[in-house]
Order: sequence, then C-alpha cells, then structure tokens
Amino acid sequence: MLTKRAFMAGLAATALAGDRAAFAQSYPSRPVKIIVPLPAGSAPDVRHRLIAQALTNLWGQQLVVENKPGGAGIIGTRAALNEQPDGHTLFAALSSIYTILPAQQQNLPFDLNKDLIPIGLTAFEGMVMACSPKLGVNTLAEFIALAKKMPDKLVIGTNPAGSLPHITAKLFADVTGAAITVAPYSTGGTAEAIRDILGGRVHAVIDGWASLRGNIDSKDLLPLAIMSPKPSSLLPNLPVAAETIPGFISIGWQALTAPKGTPEPVVRFLADSLRKVLDDPQLQKRLQETGPEFSQLYGDDLTRFIESEQKFWLPIAKRFAS
Repeated sequence: MLTKRAFMAGLAATALAGDRAAFAQSYPSRPVKIIVPLPAGSAPDVRHRLIAQALTNLWGQQLVVENKPGGAGIIGTRAALNEQPDGHTLFAALSSIYTILPAQQQNLPFDLNKDLIPIGLTAFEGMVMACSPKLGVNTLAEFIALAKKMPDKLVIGTNPAGSLPHITAKLFADVTGAAITVAPYSTGGTAEAIRDILGGRVHAVIDGWASLRGNIDSKDLLPLAIMSPKPSSLLPNLPVAAETIPGFISIGWQALTAPKGTPEPVVRFLADSLRKVLDDPQLQKRLQETGPEFSQLYGDDLTRFIESEQKFWLPIAKRFAS
C-alpha cells in the first residue's frame, strides 16, 4: 500500500507533469530571444539571425537575436543563465566556450555541462589554413618543410590568444615539430593578421572559411588545407590536413542551448522545430553561404559530441591557452 507521503509525492509529480505539458502547448507565448556572445555582423550572428527568421516563420511568433559580446563568451553566457528558464531565452553557444574557456579560467561563475541544455547544432566548420601566395608553397607539406628549413622565420597570425584558431596554430607547430611563431592579434584578429600577410610581415593564417573567403577569392591568400574530418562539400578540391598530419582535426561549431530548468517538453519542441527549419534546402544553402558545413546533431547526440570535444580540447587548451 502507498504511504500518505508517497501518495502526495505522486500527486505532486502528476500535477507538475500536467503543468509542463500545458506550458509546452502554450509555448511560445511571447517573443523569443537568442543571445549570441559575439558582435552583430559576425558569422555566428548572421547564422542565428537566419535561423531566428526561419523559426519566426514556422511559429508565427517573433524570434530576435540579442548580441552580448565580451569576456570570451562569459558575458553572453551569464546573460542567458540570468533569464527565466522558460524557453523564451536561448543561447547560441560557441565551441570555445565549452572547450577552451574552462581551461583558461578556473573559477567560472557557471558549469556549462550542468547549466546549459544542448538543443541542436547550428554550425560545424573545419578550420582552414591559408598562406601568402608569395611564400612559394602550394601544399601543407611544403609549408611544414619550409618552416623546418627556416626555423623561427615563419609566422602564423590568428585571432586573440586562447581562441580556437590560436590554440590550433600552437598545436600545429607542436605536432609538426616546426619552429613556427604564432602571433595572436588581441584586437583586429584575423583581419589584422591578413593585413600583415599582405604587408609581408606574417606568412599564414588559420580561421574559419567565412573569415578567409574574400581574400582567398581575390587570390591574396592561398588555402593549403581544411582541418575537418573529411573534405568539405563546399571546398571539394581543398585537401584535409589529416592527409599530411594524421589525426589533425580542428572544428569550430555552435549549438543552440537553453538554460537549465527549461521544461523538457519545451526543449523537445525546440529541437523538433530546429530540425524542421534546418531540413529546408533553401535555409541550408543560405547557412552554407556563411561558411560552415551543414551537419545536424540534437539532444543526447549533441551532448555526447560536446563531451568528446571537451575531452580532446581541454587538455590542449591548458597547454596552449596563454
């Protein structure tokens, strides 16, 4: 027989389940915002504005993007976690927030694995290494050979210290055994590095395709390799780095997440909705124009992917984040 306490607990659980189901049926009841931890006009910002518009069209309820840059993602993350966890505030989490930031700062005011609920992957792109055409190399192997022939002479420019491109460049120098200088640009990032390549002061750069595409199209940069697990459908003639350096992979990704405590029915609704809009070939095409490959992961599959990325990158970030 049930005790009175067990009976009352069962009633409470039933009522709670009913409240959550009713809540999910009425969701969204007002505009939904997606917090992006980067400035307006950045590739992740553009990408999530496209997704927000697609979801607006699907739901008939407005989604807006709110930019909260700064603090290597801390400002945006805190802003999302300070909101009511009812599904009306979502967070566009960057891979570096999961895989590098915890290695850089030991006393973060949040635990990403506990405080954010992964909903769906929204971007997936291998880092690209490109060099000056004046360097006289045409392949990644030739670049490595030249670097070994000219120790401490070649410079790879990257985004600020601790960013994925910076950590990737440090790892590249380490695993190849080449004495290469890695120069992180604290303010201008990749754009400033490219200006120095054009001026002959820097020799190569690593970043996502979207950041390099204009200069590659203008022939100011020569792409050497993409650091994805397999060749990119967008760049079918560009070799993968792992062909030259076995196992060398560096992927930038973003994921739509919700604060801890968001009702499970709402999380499922969000994942289903995201899947519907990302299945649209027209949206896929527009998203690919912003740079990344098109890949989908949701829920538990996305959680496992994030955990595998953390397992790989956190020890590396602890070595090279400075």
